[in-house]
Amino acid sequence: MSHKEHRENAPRKLNYFVITISSSRYEKVVKKEPVIDESGDIIKQMVIESGNAVVGYEIVPDNKWKILKAVVDPVERDDVDVIITSGGTGYTPDDVTVDTILRIVDKEVVGFGDIFRHLSFSDPDVKSAAYLTRTSAGVIGNKAIFMLPGSPDAVKLAMRELIIPEAPHLVYLIRRR
Repeated sequence: MSHKEHRENAPRKLNYFVITISSSRYEKVVKKEPVIDESGDIIKQMVIESGNAVVGYEIVPDNKWKILKAVVDPVERDDVDVIITSGGTGYTPDDVTVDTILRIVDKEVVGFGDIFRHLSFSDPDVKSAAYLTRTSAGVIGNKAIFMLPGSPDAVKLAMRELIIPEAPHLVYLIRRR
């Protein structure tokens, strides 16, 4: 089958679970203070505007155990097709998202990070800083997972150009028997 046929057979509507990884936002959640999560809100809005559904949302700190739990919970749910994380894809000591999640993926979607960096490099405001993101994607069981930076502009780019258009195709492929 060609990729065109795969797309034609792909699900028309997907269920997304969104996880924001940010210690500062998590502290506000714990203290029951108002939380502004621009990137998480953008992801949810773009998912809904594309005709898909958001079936879960969580904010966790930059802590590998809390990240693992936040990812494993939706992986075990029957109503989740795609998991998107935002934050923790850089090189600071607390950026542990990619290292943590790649240890549990069944397959890495290697091209996702490459294409994202290429698109980012084309932005005159980003240029060479594009190589400073470790943005990645993978497959865990029958779920797709995308690990995005915490930047609202990066989230918009990934959602608009890569995830919304191609996630149904990926989900079709990983669930194909």
